[in-house]
Amino acid sequence: MGNGLRGVGSGLLLIVVTLVGVVALERSTIPAERIDFNYSLLGFNIQVQDLATFAETGEVSDSLNYYFRYIPDKQSKQLRKFLRQSYDVDPVLVYRYSRTSAGVKMLQRIGEIIQLPGYINGFSGLRAAVVQTAQSSEGINFVDFLQRFPTDIKLNLGELLQLVKQVDQAEEDTQEFIASLSKKEVVPKNIQKNIQKNNKFRDLSQPGNYQVTKQTLKFYDRQRDRNLVTDLYLPQNKTGNIPMIVVSNGLGAKRDRFEELAGYLTSRGFGVVIPDHPGSDRNRQKAFVEGLYRENFDATEFINRPLDISYILDRLEQLNRDRFDHQLNLKQVGFFGYSIGGTTGLSLAGAEFDFTQLEQDCAQPLNLLNISILYQCRALELPRDRPSLKDDRIKAAYMFVPFGHSIFGRQKQDKISIPIMFQVVDQDFLTSLLEEQVPLFNSLGKDSYLVISEKLPHSNVTLSKETQLSQAKTSQVAKTYQNLLSLVFFQSYIAEDPSYIPYLSTAYLQAIAQKPYNLHLLAN
Repeated sequence: MGNGLRGVGSGLLLIVVTLVGVVALERSTIPAERIDFNYSLLGFNIQVQDLATFAETGEVSDSLNYYFRYIPDKQSKQLRKFLRQSYDVDPVLVYRYSRTSAGVKMLQRIGEIIQLPGYINGFSGLRAAVVQTAQSSEGINFVDFLQRFPTDIKLNLGELLQLVKQVDQAEEDTQEFIASLSKKEVVPKNIQKNIQKNNKFRDLSQPGNYQVTKQTLKFYDRQRDRNLVTDLYLPQNKTGNIPMIVVSNGLGAKRDRFEELAGYLTSRGFGVVIPDHPGSDRNRQKAFVEGLYRENFDATEFINRPLDISYILDRLEQLNRDRFDHQLNLKQVGFFGYSIGGTTGLSLAGAEFDFTQLEQDCAQPLNLLNISILYQCRALELPRDRPSLKDDRIKAAYMFVPFGHSIFGRQKQDKISIPIMFQVVDQDFLTSLLEEQVPLFNSLGKDSYLVISEKLPHSNVTLSKETQLSQAKTSQVAKTYQNLLSLVFFQSYIAEDPSYIPYLSTAYLQAIAQKPYNLHLLAN
């Protein structure tokens, strides 16, 4: 049980610090001195100061030693490391996020585990402790959090053990799933005849031969009152039609989030379009932090984002006639989406909202291992009579860590008939591999690919100070994978170059993988 508690402890901290954010209580508080563990009729307690001393010096008090004698030495060292680990967070963002519907639901769920005396949900104590800890110039760590909790903590051990079991089982199931993919060479039936038996692949890591030009276009959709600032990347001096790729960002991102990807694809002969989505972009995030909005994005973004893409393609068709001499191929467009941008892509590909499924899933207790459900449930704020958002110009879509299993449901994805590639990560409580990504992928039809990246994060939102030292490495590996995988996918299905078909295989993934960030493939 020690290993499981260590894992769930760090997971809870990441969830509380990164996703939840909290509001400082206006009344004065008495810091927590004791943690009471309650399970059925049994109980015990630990002094917070004893944990603080252990974290600082390694000294184990007599009372703490009573429990530590049951914990292997290796795990007590891991516990100390966890207690000392610091995280950089934005206290204002933490404060604002606690006011959102997702933040409140998250705190309430964690408050069922971290309670106030009298078995009261710990929501208010969590709100107080985390924001006060986040304001520390030294960064936030778990001991600081405990010391700033406004009362003694009543830890619901039954709920915690249940979560521990869930975490451990998820880790075990994920490892088994990854191992099952590692044992076999995946070669989709539609490309078996084209696979290169000698597995010699070209080195695609360097930019292509085209110089990249970039221009910023400003569109205004009068009907929806949307200013759509859009960057357009084009390969200089390319003759003939230019295959086009549209990129849709994640929440709170700027257009330059995928500037490197855009430059790489453009150097290889593609045109790339990256718009801002006004209700969920960086400007909206800044306004949210400043307190101008209660929510960090509008629920209507599930509708407006796909409409943004369709509107921009309409305007580009006009510019293609007037300015680009019909060089832009806007009848067969590729799509790249990140996180909620992937949800946008599924709508454009033909998936429709399944409100019946969504209502059922949102009525269930919050699953702390798949936080995306909090954002998916925001779609319940939308009107039920929505027309399809499908855009027939989108002919293939690549998504990095998308979510939408509950929004769309299995039946509503049957209308997707274009090639799809998911790139996901193995350990991700934002969009769980086995509970969100794989079921979402299994709902797709033929010509769909699931690429799993080991040990890469969903995002770099919050990292411990120790982890930040390796952030540059993992970030560059993630970008390299996105460049190479999106290139071979779009070359195969948008540029329709058959020489790239053999690259959609386990053999190619093994050729480009950088250990320990291994790649695995599942294909329909």
